[in-house]
Amino acid sequence: MERTSRQRSLILEIVRNSRNHPTAEAVYAEARKLMPNISLGTVYRNLRQLTTAGSIRAVSFGSEPDRFDGMLDAHEHFVCLTCGTVYDIQPTLGHPHLPGKTVTNYRLDYFGSCEACTNK
Repeated sequence: MERTSRQRSLILEIVRNSRNHPTAEAVYAEARKLMPNISLGTVYRNLRQLTTAGSIRAVSFGSEPDRFDGMLDAHEHFVCLTCGTVYDIQPTLGHPHLPGKTVTNYRLDYFGSCEACTNK
C-alpha cells in the first residue's frame, strides 16, 4: 500500500508542477525518471483516481488524448493547433449572470496558433 501512495504522490506532484497539461504518456515518462519501475497502467490508474478525487482535472481537446491539469482554480486554455501546446489563460469572461441557475464550474478553450508557430 505504501508503494501506491508514493506513486500517487509522485504523479500528483508531476501534474501540479506542470504547466503544459501533460498526457498520461508524458506523466509516465517523467515519473520513470524518479521511479524507474513504475508502470504505465499504474500511472493511468492513479490519474483516474486523482481526477475522481478532484485533486486534478482531465481535459480533452478534440480527438487528442486527455491531458491533465493541476490548476484547479477558474481559468481558460489556449490550444495551438500547429504544435499542440496548451497554455493557461486567466479568466477573461468572469462569472456569468444566469438568473435561477447556479454555476459551479465552466470551461472555455481558445484554438489557434501560438506566437512561436505564427512567427515560423
